[in-house]
Amino acid sequence: MHLTTPAISMVSGRRSSLRNTYKIVCVLWLLIIATTFPKYLEILTDPAPSTTYAYYFEKIKHPFSVIKSVNEKDHASKLAFRLTVPLLAKGFGIAADGTGKDIVWLYIFQSLLLYPFLVMLAELVFRFTDELQGWIFVFACSFTYLCKAFFWDYDFWFDGYAYFFMLAGLYCRNPYLVFVMLNLACWTDERAVIALPGILLFHLLQEAGFEIPNKLGDLFKHIRSLRPIATLAAGIVYIVIRLFVSGYLSLSTPYGQEAGVSLVLIPYQLAHRLIGVFLTFEGLWIMVCFTIYFLIKAKKTIAFVIIFLLLSQIIVAYSVFDITRSLTYSFPLIIVCFVIFTKYNFGENINSLTIASALCLFTPTQFLIFFPRQIPMTVFSCHELLTILRSTL
Repeated sequence: MHLTTPAISMVSGRRSSLRNTYKIVCVLWLLIIATTFPKYLEILTDPAPSTTYAYYFEKIKHPFSVIKSVNEKDHASKLAFRLTVPLLAKGFGIAADGTGKDIVWLYIFQSLLLYPFLVMLAELVFRFTDELQGWIFVFACSFTYLCKAFFWDYDFWFDGYAYFFMLAGLYCRNPYLVFVMLNLACWTDERAVIALPGILLFHLLQEAGFEIPNKLGDLFKHIRSLRPIATLAAGIVYIVIRLFVSGYLSLSTPYGQEAGVSLVLIPYQLAHRLIGVFLTFEGLWIMVCFTIYFLIKAKKTIAFVIIFLLLSQIIVAYSVFDITRSLTYSFPLIIVCFVIFTKYNFGENINSLTIASALCLFTPTQFLIFFPRQIPMTVFSCHELLTILRSTL
């Protein structure tokens, strides 16, 4: 089989575009690590991490067992069904013996995953918009917690893994890979399950070519397509297996005000920590608000679906204390809004996106648990880096 000249030209152009993507993503990765201190490296200053973080080492050794002697208020009590990373560690023999300092490799691998994450994000949005607007969006995302989570992790959260698998579930065209990736995300953190409706909405819109129907019924005609089915199946299979494992192995996740997981927390948190909504996606909210406004103005009922799903994610985020982490799981909805925003040319797209991106860049990324904490920059953390270096020599 011989390729025609136009076909060869197309393939060559595609390869050139990918090379440019890899180069730009490399620069972004370096910018993110320069502005995000990898706090997990401080584990290397601990003489015996296996003792300090005994609960997680126990989870790696016995992933399907109940972690003993854990207070329900602690993060450790929430790990019962977060199996993806412990099983990964067990499979690669990480933290099998010794002081446990090799646990840092789990974090390093998470940081490395940011590179393919950014490549997938760029290539995903390029399917629906031009490269200039796509890169502005990717640049904006790079300076929010969504990307900084791949470095700013020190208590075995591993949100970066979950975000990676969720994005892969959006990016993959093969429905079997969509199913696998979304299951891996759900077993990394339960918050990914709450995000599945947003991922389903993305796949429904993608099947419709992101043509926004006037009636939702026209959109849900695509529910029988393979990728929406794979998304639904991922959620159903996760729930069924979790219920089985919960009953058979007596695993459970604590719930209630004492455990820090309760709807009762919402009124107080909204009254005192409402800033957490803005701090999660910062300037990108400008684009989201414009999208919803113009959808409502155009009498597109999908606007109310997006509002409902966003409010649901906010409710979940404010029913726990780690607001930034939780609300960031709604990023598939941010991608949906971006594609709609650019596809339908709502006003001055470039100007609005540039302002949103600048706001993300110049707003110091805050991490909200109880109160906002600015994520320190690596370039200004020389003392901490020297301390870590001395402890490893």
